[in-house]
Amino acid sequence: MIRPLQIALAVFLCLTGTVVANDQANLPHYDITAKLDPETGAMAVEVTITGVDGGPLALRRTDWLTIENVTVGGSAHVFTPQQRGFIVLLSGVGQQDVVISARGTIPALASGSRRSGAGSAVSGAEGTFVSGYSGWFPWDGSAPFSYRLSVSVPTGYKAVSPGKILQESETAENYTAVFASENAFEAPSLFAGPYEISERDIGGIRVRTYFPAEIAGFSGDYLDAAGRYLTRFSTEIGPYPYEDFHIISSPLPVGLAFVNLTYIGEMIVPLPFMKGRSLAHEVLHNWWGNGVYVDYPNGNWSEGLTTFMADYGLAKGQGPEVAKTMRLQWLRDYAALPESRDERVRDFVGKEHQAAQIIGYNKAAFLFHMLEMEIGEVSFAKGLQQFWSDYRYEMASWSDIKSVFETVSDKDLTAFFDQWLNRVGAPGLTLADVQTEQSGNDYLTRVTVRQSTPAYSLLVPVELETPSETIRELKRLDGPEAVFEFRTGEPVKSVHVDPDFDLFRRLLPGETMPIMREITLAPEVTMLSLYDDDGLTDQALGLANSMMDRGSTTNIVAEALDFTQVGSRPLIVVGEPAQLSKFAKDKAISPVPDNLTAGALTAWAARSPAKLPVLFIAADNAEALRSARRSLRHYGRQSYVVLGGGKAPQRGIWPVTSSPLMKHLTQ
Repeated sequence: MIRPLQIALAVFLCLTGTVVANDQANLPHYDITAKLDPETGAMAVEVTITGVDGGPLALRRTDWLTIENVTVGGSAHVFTPQQRGFIVLLSGVGQQDVVISARGTIPALASGSRRSGAGSAVSGAEGTFVSGYSGWFPWDGSAPFSYRLSVSVPTGYKAVSPGKILQESETAENYTAVFASENAFEAPSLFAGPYEISERDIGGIRVRTYFPAEIAGFSGDYLDAAGRYLTRFSTEIGPYPYEDFHIISSPLPVGLAFVNLTYIGEMIVPLPFMKGRSLAHEVLHNWWGNGVYVDYPNGNWSEGLTTFMADYGLAKGQGPEVAKTMRLQWLRDYAALPESRDERVRDFVGKEHQAAQIIGYNKAAFLFHMLEMEIGEVSFAKGLQQFWSDYRYEMASWSDIKSVFETVSDKDLTAFFDQWLNRVGAPGLTLADVQTEQSGNDYLTRVTVRQSTPAYSLLVPVELETPSETIRELKRLDGPEAVFEFRTGEPVKSVHVDPDFDLFRRLLPGETMPIMREITLAPEVTMLSLYDDDGLTDQALGLANSMMDRGSTTNIVAEALDFTQVGSRPLIVVGEPAQLSKFAKDKAISPVPDNLTAGALTAWAARSPAKLPVLFIAADNAEALRSARRSLRHYGRQSYVVLGGGKAPQRGIWPVTSSPLMKHLTQ
């Protein structure tokens, strides 16, 4: 999920030199009272800033909010308007209370609007979202700070914000709720809507859903799932750091994470993935990112650690094969990433596109998987708990993570973190040679493994199969080449290096099959249309552009359909099913799905004989092309998918034929 508020605000605070204070008694305090009518967007706000001590007070505000008056120490005070803010000049000695009254109209929520994220504010009968970063109440940007927020909305609506629920009441005219935080790192966002509230107590944590009546039936499933995740992560890390956790539905097609709540589009609430890994991911962010804050200028570690413990952690719980499949998916994603878009893990700040996710989520999660191999499960578990204990409600960096894990493992991890954080790319492994011979009553097997340069320091899993058992060992590879020796009581039948994809590395031919992301991640792609109808070609071009992560497509309506027309760019070929089958056969491109369903849309990835990535999109009508714009881009990890009736009845990855890192031995 996107976390724009936390990222944007934290970077601002770090770059402007704002100090994160640890003395709770000296934190700035904001007492905020807001009255909101979601249907009209009308909002009135009064803010009391307690204990302002000298100097000019520079406050930010949104452009739709008008400052009506300012009082200092109980007396009216002059203020100077500025772009996106205003300045209150203060004089005298000692602390003073500043009270600001403001009024405005939140921009209207348009039907089908996608306006969301940092700085957003929208309101309508379906709901209100006012981001804390939008400046909906005057705030000077200090962090951390404490606040008390009282918000009132007309009866029929409910309002919610980050922080602990202190009280709530409802009359014939209004619903009012009061929230508080003693140690806020970001300005509170505000949410309101025609919600039904469902609540459950999970070990003293108040867990709530705020869903409209149409989807309120899903509340029980979400409360059950959130309870499982809160219990699990409290055991693995430490007690949940907040009193409440809220799950709020949104009329906007968004997914946003905030302190002790998650805000998700109404349309995806019924989907299984949302209350599965996605919800687990957002729950865990209350420890990593919202409990221990991220030192963003020095790299965002929280998405990688959260992906490792939530997404990958749930996969591990389903068994080793499911976990292996996820690691292989990460490596396939990386294999599809153009070299020009690769970057250091250290440089990842936030998910702006799929390429950033491959590095900041997947590769960083792989780092933690390999760290666990490096220091052992016991030390790794202790390290997580120690990191939480040491940095709760404080800012932490990759260097802090390194220091904690060095302490608990009593190992120097400088080389490990340096190679995975500060280098672009990944090692490539080669099984160079395998020699086995009988030595007395035993068998001696020598396995030569090489890696690309510059070399990494790797713990390489090597698996040997004998007639009666499978032997697995970790061997250190520090240079370009190493010879590993194994003694067994039986002859070795086969040797397999990194059989379960435990190392972040470049996959070899035979280990990976084409996936659609190889095309959609490319900076530029050429589209060939086989349609005779210009309208179908236009729809196909719109679909192709909607799939691209970043870059552009170039439309070519060609008669000769020669690969020399497209140069070295990846290729998207669109047309009717029969046309694509003939094209693939004529160009010696395979595989081709056996059954192309009429009336549906089928897409599959392949490679030309010259290894050029090719994406075929087969559809025989404009509606199939148009409706696929909403969904086809979500199947980038697949080799093929069939879409029809709003569903994907068929999807998958072409099977891997063989691995160059495996060798069968003959006696």
